[in-house]
Amino acid sequence: MEGIGIDVAEIGRFRSLIKQKKQHLLDKMFSNIEREYCFSFKDAAPHLAGTFAAKEAVIKAGGSPSLTAVEIRRGKDGRPEVWCGGRKSKSLIISISHSSEIACAIALQK
Repeated sequence: MEGIGIDVAEIGRFRSLIKQKKQHLLDKMFSNIEREYCFSFKDAAPHLAGTFAAKEAVIKAGGSPSLTAVEIRRGKDGRPEVWCGGRKSKSLIISISHSSEIACAIALQK
């Protein structure tokens, strides 16, 4: 099945979650690997927003039934990869970008 999905996320929303110490919400939205990657940066908010947008884009592309079933990891070359059920997806590719206020992602299921 082929599909395409796109999503945008406001970086400020994630900055607020961090500032308000809403760790339980971050734990629900992101895997340990995703949180570890995002919080390895001085400002985790753009990376959290981009990862969230990527997960939503994958769902819209028809690649997963739920947010928690999708994991966005980085390959050895730094490119984002889609993982579902502990396995790297061979049929989904994604791209993530962000400005100072908005993060966006697109997913293509080939």
